[in-house]
Amino acid sequence: MKTSILLGFPAVFLAARLAAAPFEFAATNFPPDLLVGLRKTGGASELVVNLGSVSRFYSAAAGAVIPVTEYTATQFADAFGNADSVGLAAFAAVRVDGDGDHPFQTLWTTRRRTDLAEQSTPWRRQGAGTLGTTASRIASVGTGVYTYSGNTKPGDDNAATAVVIPAASPNGYTTYIGSGNFKGTFQGNTENIAASDFSSGTDAIRSDLYEIVPGTGDSKYLGYLELLPAGTLSFHAAGGTLPPLGVPRIAGVTRENNTTTIMVEAAEAGAHYQLVKAPGDVLAGAQSTWTPVGAAVTANGTTLSLTVDSSAETGFYGVVGTR
Repeated sequence: MKTSILLGFPAVFLAARLAAAPFEFAATNFPPDLLVGLRKTGGASELVVNLGSVSRFYSAAAGAVIPVTEYTATQFADAFGNADSVGLAAFAAVRVDGDGDHPFQTLWTTRRRTDLAEQSTPWRRQGAGTLGTTASRIASVGTGVYTYSGNTKPGDDNAATAVVIPAASPNGYTTYIGSGNFKGTFQGNTENIAASDFSSGTDAIRSDLYEIVPGTGDSKYLGYLELLPAGTLSFHAAGGTLPPLGVPRIAGVTRENNTTTIMVEAAEAGAHYQLVKAPGDVLAGAQSTWTPVGAAVTANGTTLSLTVDSSAETGFYGVVGTR
């Protein structure tokens, strides 16, 4: 009798502990949560991130930049190693009675830019019945991740806002998005896939975010998501005129053994800063000919540090800031 009780108790305790999913998602939320799905071509893992209420993005001030902090560098590295061949898509759907501006079956999703400087063609609005089929798939991504999270031990890769999932999991992102069009239910491919050598370059990839309300005509452009070669993500709201990005100010330089650290002061939050090296051993050449050193860093509004292994050779270095 005692043996039976002792064996049964831990099993019940374990089931209760795993029933509470660290990942926070509910299909009945309004406004709904905006999810980002990331996966790597041929990769073994996927990363699904909950950015919180989509209202953060459709209510953002014109020209605002919102750094995405809901996943960590560790989670990204655990899932993919680096950003080469990583694809991303963002999506949300209203699955309850919404409001006058965002009724039942309203969708939000992304479209790849083929030119970084030019907005993509907006998705077309469609009837509620057509959008509803895709909305169901979108909600299933969130509930699938929630289910996986609840049956997996909490940890660095199973957290409230981001979960790393095996690519073959029946609860995974690929199960519901398919080849990027939510298993053929959506009008086009919502995914944007980086090049196979993306992490060694300096160019970002950008995906425009659209709000698709049931009806006819073009959907509403809200801004774009930008993925950098370092694996960091940010949202840039539509509209507004931003002042020119100030010249980066070098606040200090330190050296320890063969590592030189360059500190950039008062960096603009959301802007990207890249250390570059002049060609050869002379201070010459157009900026476009200077070679990137390491990965770009996204600023959070405070002093940031850029490092370089200076053991191999001397040279002239600079810091380039971009939005």
